[in-house]
Amino acid sequence: MAKHAGASRVGLTLSYLADLVTLDIRDDGVGFDPGGARGDGGGFGLTVMRQRVGRLAGTLEVESEPGAGTAVFAGVPAIPREAPDA
Repeated sequence: MAKHAGASRVGLTLSYLADLVTLDIRDDGVGFDPGGARGDGGGFGLTVMRQRVGRLAGTLEVESEPGAGTAVFAGVPAIPREAPDA
Protein backbone atom coordinates (compact mmCIF):
# COMPACT_ATOMS: atom_id res chain seq x y z
CA MET A 1 0.00 0.00 0.00
CA ALA A 2 2.85 2.38 0.68
CA LYS A 3 4.09 2.11 -2.91
CA HIS A 4 0.81 3.05 -4.57
CA ALA A 5 -1.41 4.64 -1.93
CA GLY A 6 0.66 7.50 -0.57
CA ALA A 7 -0.76 6.59 2.83
CA SER A 8 0.48 8.02 6.10
CA ARG A 9 -1.39 5.43 8.19
CA VAL A 10 -2.24 1.78 7.63
CA GLY A 11 -4.17 -0.46 9.99
CA LEU A 12 -4.13 -4.26 9.96
CA THR A 13 -6.48 -6.60 11.80
CA LEU A 14 -5.95 -10.36 11.69
CA SER A 15 -8.75 -12.39 13.23
CA TYR A 16 -9.02 -16.10 13.92
CA LEU A 17 -12.60 -17.30 14.16
CA ALA A 18 -13.86 -20.85 14.62
CA ASP A 19 -14.26 -21.46 10.90
CA LEU A 20 -12.68 -18.39 9.27
CA VAL A 21 -9.42 -16.45 9.26
CA THR A 22 -9.77 -12.82 8.19
CA LEU A 23 -7.38 -10.01 7.34
CA ASP A 24 -8.61 -6.42 7.15
CA ILE A 25 -6.27 -3.71 5.86
CA ARG A 26 -7.22 -0.02 5.76
CA ASP A 27 -5.23 3.03 4.75
CA ASP A 28 -5.70 6.78 4.50
CA GLY A 29 -4.08 7.04 1.08
CA VAL A 30 -5.17 8.52 -2.20
CA GLY A 31 -7.66 5.75 -3.01
CA PHE A 32 -8.67 4.64 -6.49
CA ASP A 33 -11.62 3.40 -8.52
CA PRO A 34 -11.71 -0.38 -7.90
CA GLY A 35 -14.01 -0.84 -10.89
CA GLY A 36 -11.51 0.82 -13.22
CA ALA A 37 -8.62 -0.70 -15.07
CA ARG A 38 -5.79 -2.47 -13.28
CA GLY A 39 -4.76 0.79 -11.63
CA ASP A 40 -2.15 3.38 -12.40
CA GLY A 41 0.71 0.96 -11.78
CA GLY A 42 -0.33 -1.28 -14.69
CA GLY A 43 0.16 -4.37 -12.53
CA PHE A 44 -1.95 -7.35 -11.65
CA GLY A 45 -1.78 -7.13 -7.84
CA LEU A 46 -5.50 -7.27 -7.02
CA THR A 47 -6.18 -9.84 -9.72
CA VAL A 48 -3.48 -12.15 -8.38
CA MET A 49 -4.64 -11.60 -4.79
CA ARG A 50 -8.19 -12.59 -5.77
CA GLN A 51 -6.92 -15.71 -7.53
CA ARG A 52 -4.82 -16.79 -4.55
CA VAL A 53 -7.60 -16.24 -2.03
CA GLY A 54 -10.04 -17.98 -4.38
CA ARG A 55 -7.81 -21.06 -4.53
CA LEU A 56 -8.27 -21.31 -0.78
CA ALA A 57 -12.08 -21.05 -1.16
CA GLY A 58 -11.95 -17.56 0.32
CA THR A 59 -13.13 -14.10 -0.62
CA LEU A 60 -11.37 -10.79 -1.27
CA GLU A 61 -13.19 -7.49 -1.15
CA VAL A 62 -11.81 -4.04 -1.98
CA GLU A 63 -13.48 -0.76 -1.05
CA SER A 64 -11.98 2.50 -2.23
CA GLU A 65 -12.66 5.77 -3.93
CA PRO A 66 -10.36 8.53 -5.11
CA GLY A 67 -9.27 10.71 -2.19
CA ALA A 68 -10.81 8.47 0.47
CA GLY A 69 -8.30 5.69 1.19
CA THR A 70 -8.70 1.97 0.64
CA ALA A 71 -9.92 -1.05 2.59
CA VAL A 72 -9.06 -4.63 1.62
CA PHE A 73 -10.72 -7.59 3.30
CA ALA A 74 -9.64 -11.21 2.83
CA GLY A 75 -11.31 -14.19 4.45
CA VAL A 76 -10.34 -17.84 4.09
CA PRO A 77 -11.78 -20.93 5.76
CA ALA A 78 -9.88 -21.96 8.86
CA ILE A 79 -8.24 -25.37 8.70
CA PRO A 80 -8.83 -27.22 11.97
CA ARG A 81 -5.76 -28.59 13.67
CA GLU A 82 -5.64 -32.29 14.07
CA ALA A 83 -5.54 -33.54 17.63
CA PRO A 84 -2.15 -34.96 18.60
CA ASP A 85 -2.00 -38.70 19.11
CA ALA A 86 -2.50 -39.63 22.74
